[in-house]
Amino acid sequence: MKKSLLFSLLAASSLMASSLVITNASVKAHTEVFGDSTIDPVTTSLTSRLSMKKGIESIKGTVDVSIRLLKSDNADRDENMIEAIESNKYPLATYTFKEVKKGSNGYNISGILDFHGVKKPLSITADIVDKGGKVSFKGKGSFNMSSFAVKPPTLLMLTVRDRVDLTITAEFKKR
Repeated sequence: MKKSLLFSLLAASSLMASSLVITNASVKAHTEVFGDSTIDPVTTSLTSRLSMKKGIESIKGTVDVSIRLLKSDNADRDENMIEAIESNKYPLATYTFKEVKKGSNGYNISGILDFHGVKKPLSITADIVDKGGKVSFKGKGSFNMSSFAVKPPTLLMLTVRDRVDLTITAEFKKR
């Protein structure tokens, strides 16, 4: 009797959570070449395993970003980037949502970034809007490549800046 009651409660609680399925998304990873130009590779290859029970602050789960598919406006530079971040060995970056809190300028997300085989905390500030069956997300965060065991590449004697500024946009459908 106790086991069937517990199973019923667990089944009912999982039915109350909505899965957030990506319908449209992109991640831009901005950095710069010192003394030269900006580098803004973008990927639209993201998958999510997110859920939301009751309100935006209940969002939990993970988002995978295919770093192998990051592309900028310069194919030769992209080859150098792919080699530096070893995307053949580490094809995905995974962000795990730990906590979402309402702040004065939107939402503050505490999470863990798993990039290049290294897991480190990463905070993201985001505007998140729940519109019935859809959730929109526009966020920003930054990290240093060297914190994830990636040596910033050098291009023609010019070094790429260590800090990477992320701009994340996503539209989710609730299921």
